[in-house]
Amino acid sequence: MNVVAISTMTPQHRYVLAKLHETCRLRHLIQPVWTSQSTTWKQYAKVLRSPLSFIGRRIQSRYNHWRGVRHFQTVAKLLGPTAAANLSNLEPSIVSIHGFNCEANVALLQDLQPDVIITSGCPILKPEIFGLARLATINIHWGIAPTYRGENTFFWPLYFGDYEQVGVTIHRIDAGIDTGPILAHGFIEVTSEDDEDTLTVKAAQVAARLLPRILTRIEETQTVEGFAPQEKGTLYLGRNRTWRHDLAYWWRRRSQQRNQQIATARDAIYIGKPASGF
Repeated sequence: MNVVAISTMTPQHRYVLAKLHETCRLRHLIQPVWTSQSTTWKQYAKVLRSPLSFIGRRIQSRYNHWRGVRHFQTVAKLLGPTAAANLSNLEPSIVSIHGFNCEANVALLQDLQPDVIITSGCPILKPEIFGLARLATINIHWGIAPTYRGENTFFWPLYFGDYEQVGVTIHRIDAGIDTGPILAHGFIEVTSEDDEDTLTVKAAQVAARLLPRILTRIEETQTVEGFAPQEKGTLYLGRNRTWRHDLAYWWRRRSQQRNQQIATARDAIYIGKPASGF
């Protein structure tokens, strides 16, 4: 089966794709990267109209960058470098995130003729991109969709104490954000010692176990039927989370009793059979 992956290749995404590459050889890897954009006069005008808001946004942006770098480094250390070597025989196509849904990338995917496209850490795709796979374009969502869609979907269940809704979702991509038919859920064991870093590592291990099973079933049946939930859940954008949320969660976590299991691990695979209990 011709499988093409699209991923920004941060440590958890690299780990999952490297493990997949061991059992189901990837045909090609497309790696979107951030490219700098020049500041427009409209952005300067916003600064002049509301300088205090601009300062607040800059402080939050710097904090987000610090938090992101720390998370990146910790997850990379916990997962280790071993899986990364498995992708050494793939030479990725490096493309810009800002213009990802462009004609050049459409042409690239048309040339590759993928049966399945797998995305993990990827810009939002338009139909002209995700519709190019012969069977389906599948996303690894780092959270339990549709309850927690969007970004920071390990943080928000911890923040709300919703520990049973921590895990990964493998779903088909449609025109929405994490709204496509669900092929599998992987719920993670959560203990009172866990934080976003350790949960990300556990999620990578779960996704690496589930994804080959999903692709094997797709190859056997040549169909990708999933379960479309009725609930919409909540879409969390990056800007929804501020340093105030992190501070409140940190303070609350200090009083938690340590060394307790607060959620159990379980898998739920819906592809190829009716889903129940969802």
